[in-house]
Amino acid sequence: MPELQRFNVTVRICNPDDSSVIAEHVLPVDSPDSEHAAASTMSNAISFTTKTEGGTPLPVTFQVVKIEKRI
Repeated sequence: MPELQRFNVTVRICNPDDSSVIAEHVLPVDSPDSEHAAASTMSNAISFTTKTEGGTPLPVTFQVVKIEKRI
């Protein structure tokens, strides 16, 4: 098993209709490399963000904007 590295991954959640920022979160993640850190963090951000209202999809996009190693 590869050794895990510690990262802070910044995810921005936006409204694609007007490019407004809904939220930005810096999430700590331990992962084998930065690509896996970005993928797992994006998956979690998507899972825990409201994407529908009353059964209707909301306009929302997700973007990793920064990955930094943490100590």
